[in-house]
Amino acid sequence: MERMKWKMPHFTDEVKDAFMGSGYAKLLAAVLQARGIETPEEAGLYLMHDKMQLCDPLLLDGMEEAVSRIRQAIEKRERVAVYGDYDVDGITSSCLLADYFIKRGLDCEVYIPDRLDEGYGVNKKAVGLLHGKGVSLIVTVDCGITACVETEFAKSLGMDVIITDHHECPKELPEAVAVIDPRRSDSKYPFDALAGVGVAFKLICALEGDTKAVLGRYADLVAVGTVADVMPLVGENRFLVYCGLEKLRNDPRPGFAALLEEAGAAHRPLSAVTVGFSLAPRINAAGRLCKTGISLRLLLSEDPVETARCAKELCDLNRRRQELETKVWEDATAVLTELEPKSPIVLESCSWHPGVVGIAASRLTEEYRLPTIMICVDDDSGKGSCRSYGDFNLFEALSACSEYLESFGGHAFAAGLNIKPEKIDAFRSALAEYYRKNPPTERPDLEPEILINDASSLSMEGIEALGKLEPCGCENERPLMCMCDAVLESVLPIGNGKHLRLRVSKNGFAFDCVFFSHSADMLCVSEGMTVDICFTPQINEFRSHRGIQLLIADIRPSETLKNCRGVIERDEIRLDELMVFRPKREELIFVWKKLKESGGRMEFSFSELASAYFCKLIAPVKLCLCIRIFCELKLLNIRIYDGRLCCTACDGGFKTELSHSPLFRLLWDAGDSATAKEKPVSERKAV
Repeated sequence: MERMKWKMPHFTDEVKDAFMGSGYAKLLAAVLQARGIETPEEAGLYLMHDKMQLCDPLLLDGMEEAVSRIRQAIEKRERVAVYGDYDVDGITSSCLLADYFIKRGLDCEVYIPDRLDEGYGVNKKAVGLLHGKGVSLIVTVDCGITACVETEFAKSLGMDVIITDHHECPKELPEAVAVIDPRRSDSKYPFDALAGVGVAFKLICALEGDTKAVLGRYADLVAVGTVADVMPLVGENRFLVYCGLEKLRNDPRPGFAALLEEAGAAHRPLSAVTVGFSLAPRINAAGRLCKTGISLRLLLSEDPVETARCAKELCDLNRRRQELETKVWEDATAVLTELEPKSPIVLESCSWHPGVVGIAASRLTEEYRLPTIMICVDDDSGKGSCRSYGDFNLFEALSACSEYLESFGGHAFAAGLNIKPEKIDAFRSALAEYYRKNPPTERPDLEPEILINDASSLSMEGIEALGKLEPCGCENERPLMCMCDAVLESVLPIGNGKHLRLRVSKNGFAFDCVFFSHSADMLCVSEGMTVDICFTPQINEFRSHRGIQLLIADIRPSETLKNCRGVIERDEIRLDELMVFRPKREELIFVWKKLKESGGRMEFSFSELASAYFCKLIAPVKLCLCIRIFCELKLLNIRIYDGRLCCTACDGGFKTELSHSPLFRLLWDAGDSATAKEKPVSERKAV
């Protein structure tokens, strides 16, 4: 596999004067600065998640009509159906609404379509089935925004439909009693990034007129659905997930308590990561393997015996899902090992389970950094799950190759398709040609937020302070950092060789690290080498011991020597790689004074840079930038011989301006715009 591409950050762990004495830990302040937060006051607003006021649910278009119709159903004791989706957002939405309806005395049925037989969304067969059971009102959750035909069919049977959804809206909306979707083009609601469960929650808030009470009852369901659907954790979502995590910690519903226990996460620190990696996959496994009834019983039951049984069944299903996924993965990689693909991956098999190929496609996409389509072939039909990579627009690509497809749907990053098996080869070729003519923009795989120069910043106190950023997730990621010129002291395989435990050190500080899904033979570095690491710092708790651990995203041989040579020898340099090392005026003065104190001369080899006296006080690349700037100002002469750099101060004694250096101007003129990152507010309408 190709090595990952990094984009060096424009910020270090140095904190501006505005944060000095503000009470914010240095590491947290550095991350906030990198996210565009310039003052403690702005930081307070950004981190606030326990004092936010939620928006009035009646601002959502269609809400008043929905409330009126549901109150009528409650008054007349009608039979009502909640029609949901088979993913975690759909299941939590369905349980939230069903639980509320049942507690209000309604005769309520939950309908989740079969993933394989029915597929996503409302279908006419299901509507007819519900009509036969005496249902007079259908309320959709996490689906229905495109169900124009199905809504008309329901109306022809004398049934009413209320649609609650959060997906992109088509130009034509269903002619339902009410259509509630914060993404409606005519929406006045201030926040359009709610999950499906968030919209369902708003409906109950409007019905009850008491948001605080509804939040206290259902916050855990809202949090799990929102995190699992990878919704932006900003604005209202940030507050809702914060409240939901508090409920999961202190007062979870019996189903979540049982699932946390069965998953082995009940007695560990609970965060959005716990939801994403422990709860969501197990609930999702039921939908993937067409057993959503188990998830519904888990979350609706208050019987501890039943919830424990359902939790065990979900964990068993998840293990089965993992086995099926592993089989798909092994089959795919066996083929790709010989092919070394350079264009979109299109693979097919008659032995793959349709419920797991989407996960395998996502893994292959990340592994090979290529769009991936996995097709399950059955007799004379094929059903594919598609995942994109980078900014390659998958929907446009499928549109361009649609002559080979029976049908397709989705968006730029994920889609589904139906195809005849005999057309797969032609489709593969057409997609490869489209990709060749419309290649994605090359983008870095990793974009750390800050460079750690002072290893003491990674203290227990500093890392604990990062917890104020929680809940972390989409658009509010856990901080990714990098460190250059660390020494790789040891490499130890763990987890039967599937993972690695590393130890690195810098400037007298040593850190334990874990590198998941990497074996020793996959590393491009070895013990004793000077390396750069990209990582997320965390507190590891194991057997009552708490310690600092760096969760490695990538490790590479140190690029300091290459960058230093490029700067001094005036090779073509990547400005982005050097921005984080650009010297300030006071740092240039500092280096110049040290040079004069040493007799106006210094000499060392490039390989000695990291251990040179100056470099213990200032980063090697920054020192080299200072040297080159001094040369441009005619304050310094340099000679390179036998791989050694000899610098001698000139005796002119004249004064000059730093702006006379083209390199200084280039670094700081570019930096004025490059480092001014946008403030961390979603592009969506803010609360």
